[in-house]
Amino acid sequence: MVSHRPVLARLAFLLLLLSACSDTQWVNKDEYNNCQTPDQQQGICKNIATCSPMVTVLRKASEVYKGRVPASVAAKLQAYTCGSDSIGSKVCCPFGPINLDLGVTVSNPSTPPDISRHQNLKLLPEDCGYLDTENRIVNGEDAYLNEFPWMALLGYKSISGTGQISFSCGGSIINKNYILTAAHCIANLGKKQLVTVRVGEHSIKNSTDCEIQPNKKLKCNPPVQDLRVEEIIPHPYFNKTTLTNDIGLIRVSNINLNLESTRPVCLPITEDRKNVALNRVIVTGWGVTNPESRVSSDILQKIRLPVVSRADCQKIYQPHGVVLHDYQLCAGGLKNKDSCSGDSGGPLVVPVANEFGDAQYIQQAIVSFGPRFCGLENYAGVYTLIKYYMDWILNTMTS
Repeated sequence: MVSHRPVLARLAFLLLLLSACSDTQWVNKDEYNNCQTPDQQQGICKNIATCSPMVTVLRKASEVYKGRVPASVAAKLQAYTCGSDSIGSKVCCPFGPINLDLGVTVSNPSTPPDISRHQNLKLLPEDCGYLDTENRIVNGEDAYLNEFPWMALLGYKSISGTGQISFSCGGSIINKNYILTAAHCIANLGKKQLVTVRVGEHSIKNSTDCEIQPNKKLKCNPPVQDLRVEEIIPHPYFNKTTLTNDIGLIRVSNINLNLESTRPVCLPITEDRKNVALNRVIVTGWGVTNPESRVSSDILQKIRLPVVSRADCQKIYQPHGVVLHDYQLCAGGLKNKDSCSGDSGGPLVVPVANEFGDAQYIQQAIVSFGPRFCGLENYAGVYTLIKYYMDWILNTMTS
């Protein structure tokens, strides 16, 4: 069951909107309670309070209009109505986010917010960014077992529910109930829907992941955790055309964080974490390793990339009509070394020393977009800088 504790109090105004018009046109549905949304997507006719996509867009409307919703927006919302039950209004609930133009001017972040006294800081674990300092020899770009235990895989199916689950985006564990990812991985999905999130994975093809340790002993991980998706939350001002504000959260069923294979990453919540020098960074994922064949990796990959100045990066993307902003980072530009398709939503991290002298990984950014053919020399990838969105992350999370 999706948790809507901070939201339900804000829904009263919209419940009134959805029930106020006696001449509402009901959305067509068949005897199995399936329906079609106003934008021709398939959905399920269900109570408004149990429809996560509708609750999310209502939260956004409530914040934007302070309860005074214009008639034009109310009409768009009423179009989702498909009936009522003993509890209240029912809406045609889509399998993905509801993308509603609320007619407001988007204000993009200009400076990282001060979240030093935010009440939800307690939701982020202090024990995070685990860094194994044990000496190892790592050949190639394969990550070793549990080197990046916060990695998540996003699993999708067609909206018809047929076919196997495919993994085509990444994310990172930030606490026992939330995965951080890119908005374009969870919004505007078309004919597919996000159905699960997998954590504790290393090699997708192996049912059990094992590795020979430096002491020659065989070490094997427990089974992966395939998590239930409880709420999908793209940033309210994500723009699918420009890929600005490309950040999102997924609330999932409880993650067992007491395993070496599933641990949270640290976020830039303090000034020293926000201002760490970004020269060379580490990006991880299971994305495409050969741009020509479009073959993805079975084993988690890691790559160290140089950071490229925004000015230099802008020169490359300007001819393509792309405008970069302070809240975006460029990294890469090396031949055949890049993040690629399938890595989207995954983390960009840097190791830092904490106040106790221990090393931790801090996630500084999220894989957003890049050239169609990855690994082109001088074409850096673009990443969303997390420090500009820490207030939104903390405001959105619930216990």
